[in-house]
Amino acid sequence: MRLFFISFLFAALTACGPLNEGRGSPEIFKQLQSQLGGADEAPTAPAIPPEVANAGPGEVLLVTLRARNAVAPLLKSAQNGSKITWTSPCQVSMTFDNGILISTRGLGDDLMGSDIPGLFDAIQNGAGTIQRRLSFLDSLDQIITHDLTCQIAPAGVEQTPLLSGPQDLEKVVESCQSPRLVFENSYWLRDGQIVKSLQVISASQGYITAEQL
Repeated sequence: MRLFFISFLFAALTACGPLNEGRGSPEIFKQLQSQLGGADEAPTAPAIPPEVANAGPGEVLLVTLRARNAVAPLLKSAQNGSKITWTSPCQVSMTFDNGILISTRGLGDDLMGSDIPGLFDAIQNGAGTIQRRLSFLDSLDQIITHDLTCQIAPAGVEQTPLLSGPQDLEKVVESCQSPRLVFENSYWLRDGQIVKSLQVISASQGYITAEQL
């Protein structure tokens, strides 16, 4: 079933563009939900790269770039402790630390880096105040930084749609602001680990949703 799922997902999203632009239609997800629910007959799996077909649990991250209605599976390409880099077939990459987005490459207006001391602990605890520093590359190829104060607060248990089916997950919200930047991230946790998230990249790229498969 997992081989079919990855095959079907990859076949639906193989066109190259920034995160397979325009491929994130709701119909794809309806079909995925139907197939994962146990349809009687599964279509023949298409030819796909072996690294995708053979990806095990936890090796694929499904990312939706909401501003572009774009969606793609990213494969785990590197890991250093709690930091994992995921890369799309078109070489867009995103790095997460314990499920928190800290950098992107290949999107244009990328998040170049993040300093997030204490954020994961605050998310696990469901409360806290932390200082974030975000770095971006401007039109003159100069690094600009934003220092933000972020409040972390619990948002209760929420039935959360996942590709494997809805689950009741703990939701935690991170509200950040500086004189020039304001945003809110959401994290859904199971057993203290981030299962799904809604996180900002940059002013022009907007938000992503990320779900580890």
